[in-house]
Amino acid sequence: MNEYIKAIQSNKDLSIDEMQAAINQIMSGKAADSEIELFLLELNKKGISEDEISGAALVMQQKSLKFDIGDGANIDTCGTGGTGLHTFNCSTASSFVAAAGGAKITKHGNKAISSKSGSADFLTEAGADIGHDRNKLEYIFKQVGFVFLFAPLHHEAMKYVMPARQKINDKTIFNLLGPHTNPCNARKQIIGVYNKKLLQTFCRVSKSLHMDHVLVVHGSDGLDEITITGDTYVSELKNNEISEYIISPKELGLKTASLDMISAISPRDSLMLVKEAFSGKNSPVQDMIALNSGAALYIAKIVKSINDGIELSFELMRNGNAANKLESYVEASNQL
Repeated sequence: MNEYIKAIQSNKDLSIDEMQAAINQIMSGKAADSEIELFLLELNKKGISEDEISGAALVMQQKSLKFDIGDGANIDTCGTGGTGLHTFNCSTASSFVAAAGGAKITKHGNKAISSKSGSADFLTEAGADIGHDRNKLEYIFKQVGFVFLFAPLHHEAMKYVMPARQKINDKTIFNLLGPHTNPCNARKQIIGVYNKKLLQTFCRVSKSLHMDHVLVVHGSDGLDEITITGDTYVSELKNNEISEYIISPKELGLKTASLDMISAISPRDSLMLVKEAFSGKNSPVQDMIALNSGAALYIAKIVKSINDGIELSFELMRNGNAANKLESYVEASNQL
């Protein structure tokens, strides 16, 4: 580890191979907590490069408890989190709407870290069993077309990093890796990022990891979602090409709203807001779910554009299909 730490201290970016070697030492239990802590701190001080994220993500993918389900068309909506803005569980809610529209979802997620309600908290509040028994997960996916992959159960090697991360008590490179380490190897994804500077970086990392179709998004309000409060900045990887554009709610026929209209103070509060939207009640929450599920339906090739996806998403919430999909998931997760 010492040579990698010295290189970083000299303001040198590690290559993908060097980063893989360093992270492999860390995630195999071969590095001391003090070395891991210094490595992460110096990496933060230098600034984390695309190759370093790519190399670390490759090792996390290798170390994860992977399993093959679906036909390769499965998508994920896992973002970085870390915004501290305490909104309802938009990416999870939009996943169910997209699943109701025919998308195959392998949703990677965790408990709340900087928010009041993480995806795991939301689903547990809804009554789901989020354990990682392989037979059950396969059964759920076949029955529902949606499965939740609780990150700590699929990334056991993260235990070697936890003491250093807890001591640092700040974001490190490991806060950037979740979206690129789906245990089912999802190659299509909406990735929300907490910092606008990460848009191009994450898109290029997605390209280097040979992903098929990715939307990296960041709201002008700081959200790692496609936001309803204003513009959302997008970096899109499609057909191995990267493009950038802005999504505006007004241009899509939606009213803007304030952050407090999409906030949630607990998993129960978040679930209530989502269920209201799924019951067909018009609200900023419903509009924001439609925005994000519309994008998910687009990358899943269910529709040809985000605009078409939004239209379908509203229909899926108003006709009860989205609510039925959530109920079906909860029911299936408690069987076997």
